[in-house]
Amino acid sequence: MYPLDRGMWGPTVRIKHLRDELATLADLDVVAAYRGPRRMGLLRYAFSGRLRGLGGIYVESSSFLASETDLAFLALARALGIPVLTYVRDAYQLFPDYYAADSARRWLGAKAFLPMLRAMRSVSSRLAFPTTGLAEAVGVAVDDAVILPPGAPPPVQVDRTPLANRLLFVGDARHAAQGVDRLISAVAIARERGVDVELTVVCRPGQEPPGGHPAWMRLERAEGAAIHALLPDVVATVIPRPRSAYNDLALPIKLMEYLSYGRPLIVTDCTEQARIVREADAGVITADTADSLAEGILRVITAPPGERGAWSRNAAAAARAAAWPERARTILGLLLPR
Repeated sequence: MYPLDRGMWGPTVRIKHLRDELATLADLDVVAAYRGPRRMGLLRYAFSGRLRGLGGIYVESSSFLASETDLAFLALARALGIPVLTYVRDAYQLFPDYYAADSARRWLGAKAFLPMLRAMRSVSSRLAFPTTGLAEAVGVAVDDAVILPPGAPPPVQVDRTPLANRLLFVGDARHAAQGVDRLISAVAIARERGVDVELTVVCRPGQEPPGGHPAWMRLERAEGAAIHALLPDVVATVIPRPRSAYNDLALPIKLMEYLSYGRPLIVTDCTEQARIVREADAGVITADTADSLAEGILRVITAPPGERGAWSRNAAAAARAAAWPERARTILGLLLPR
């Protein structure tokens, strides 16, 4: 339910990785677009007669509501006996700190989200979620849900320079729910304590942190492999999200990307992201305050080289264990059981 011709951003990171891996394992047809063009694509596909040759359909739902054409297409597939696995990536509409119902359209979107999800459930064989918490938040019992966490790309081998001192944040830096405001404050506190640390924020145009940018903060436009070119100066990656009902149950795709960079992670103690880092022993977990983040920064920057090296190796090992090919095989196993 997203276009795949507009670069690597947000949900398309996951979708493109899965598309590429599924294509190596099965004959794959892809319909990908926003709602209007997607309607035409689904109608053309349905009238082509190719539905009868399908073994299964995997759906990556969007943050926006599904259309009547989506529902009709999937209902037709189910009537033909084709299994449908629908992945629900988020439920922003249920959480005011992520979704402000500040217009009639957005208010309607919030009110219609659960009814539309029930409609998607009725035309799907099963629903998949990144975490058990998200499944429970939308009223799906864990025993009925498929838990399909984000995958990770292969680890990259990029050495740090001897003077590497930058923290890396990738993503939309505008909103308080992402925590970049407190990250900037934390870096300022760490610098006041004598720590030689700077910050790189990689975001799309229009997603910059609000307010002025200190001299030690660099804004970059990069995606995919272009981010790897920034890694020589990066000592650690950061996810500074404040704790909230949604942030506790969400598992950011960028966390898995960060693991593949082979750098220690500094993450706040939101439940799911902290669990991944703790189980991998891949970095430092802090409280969601600027002071605690500053302590975490100090901990990583001043850690002995051997400890930072261990965190880096553990991050890369966790990325290998959560590889996208394994996610693709899981999807095929659910749709095309042997």
